[in-house]
Amino acid sequence: MKKFLIILFVLSGIELAAQVKVNNVVDDDYVRSSISVVVVNRDDQYDNTVFNAVQTINYGEKFDINDIPTDRITIKSSRKVAADMERIGTILNAENVGKEIISYWYQRDSKGVMSDALILKRGMYSVRDQEILNSQVAKVGISALGEKGYDLVKGSYVFVLDYYNLKKDDDTYSVDVNAVIYMIDYSEELLDQVYQAWIYEEDTLEERAKKNALYDSIVVPLEMVTSVKASGSSSSSYAEAIRAAYSSAIHRSENSVDDWNVTSSVISTRPIKAKIGTKEGVKNGQRFQVHKIVEDRKGNLDSKSVGYIRATDVANNSTVATGHTDASSFYQISGGSIDEGMILKQKNDLRLGVTVAGGFGGYSPIEIGVEYLEHINTKGTSRYVMLDLGFDAADSDIGVTFVTAAVGMGMAFRPIRPIEVMPFVQIGADVMGYSDNYLESEDEATEWMAWLARAGARLSWQVVYPVQIFAQVEAAAKIAEGAYYAAVNDALQEYGFGHNPAVAGFSFGLKVSF
Repeated sequence: MKKFLIILFVLSGIELAAQVKVNNVVDDDYVRSSISVVVVNRDDQYDNTVFNAVQTINYGEKFDINDIPTDRITIKSSRKVAADMERIGTILNAENVGKEIISYWYQRDSKGVMSDALILKRGMYSVRDQEILNSQVAKVGISALGEKGYDLVKGSYVFVLDYYNLKKDDDTYSVDVNAVIYMIDYSEELLDQVYQAWIYEEDTLEERAKKNALYDSIVVPLEMVTSVKASGSSSSSYAEAIRAAYSSAIHRSENSVDDWNVTSSVISTRPIKAKIGTKEGVKNGQRFQVHKIVEDRKGNLDSKSVGYIRATDVANNSTVATGHTDASSFYQISGGSIDEGMILKQKNDLRLGVTVAGGFGGYSPIEIGVEYLEHINTKGTSRYVMLDLGFDAADSDIGVTFVTAAVGMGMAFRPIRPIEVMPFVQIGADVMGYSDNYLESEDEATEWMAWLARAGARLSWQVVYPVQIFAQVEAAAKIAEGAYYAAVNDALQEYGFGHNPAVAGFSFGLKVSF
């Protein structure tokens, strides 16, 4: 056992030294990270609400969770604003949270006895198919790959959640969160100290006491990596708003912490496939950037972006790799030719598109919209949720305006990559605004609107990612009218204004995805 640990220490030191890269070349070297979640209490009436809600969060499969004793800290300050981050770091280091993480990894008990079982278990789970195949070629026992777990220790993070500005307006609960991310300083010196404090069965009581004293003297500092702010809201409870804010925070954190971005090699191109999946937290529609390795004029390696792809069929690989794990499929949304061996890297976006259009014949000559990519398949067929707002000043002299709001679904097809054809259907309301209104302003809002149905089709061309231009045809018809809407609209139509019962329109526009 003692010789085994010494060998592991040497290997870990070599691995640490090998992490230095030139030109920040994108490699297929993704290693799972682990997190310890800590909540900031404020010593107020919201402490239990926040902490209990965080305890119900599903952290997913991407991260290993280090369940340490310090799961919350207290900073007595107003919850109207985020807590001071310097105080957060000071408290975490004072509580020696870094050493709590090391103790968890090594499963250290009250007598100081440590075990490598968790590290080897996580190491085996983290091993990927290619490493299995490489070990077979090199005639290395697959069980030896469990040593990879020791490399996971240095990828230990503390994810501090500081919730503030909790509000309830009417039936809406809202909350802000400042997520502060720390990483343990896992140095070679620290490795040496931990192994020197390792207790063996043959150790005498005196040796055990000395090693426990040595371990007690170890300090594992935390280094702040970054912080991100996010918000969440819910119509049901603070707990739902708190969980929504966490989802937004983790999404933004992945964009800020490079080690949290999954990388993998492209193993086939028709369709594009890579050996990542549920174990790495991959989801349908998630965006990845593809890179190829090139040499500069001096012969140094560098990475060059080829284009972007989205995950489509996500493989369930949440098992120990065997060398034959299923691969996930992807659809290319931009860029040039992708070849086997290129490297894809997680590059989260919001999966949103913003549209601006102008046209004639419809209810609204000017329209803006937001579209969310709900699903995409391996052939590029995409399903969107759509929200559009149209504006029409029917007659500026008497101050009548119409705002048309519509929600619906679109199903987009790609005959070739830059071209997208999307039929859509929507329902909505045409709301009338009347500045010189002689009617009672307290009347129900529905009396000033008409309900409508709309259907159409859009032809888009991707000029350069993420910008598209499009032409759109549509037909819309009213299905019901409020009394005041009908009265004023009928009067307007006598003078050539107002909105007809049914229309057909044509428009041109621009869409930007982000």
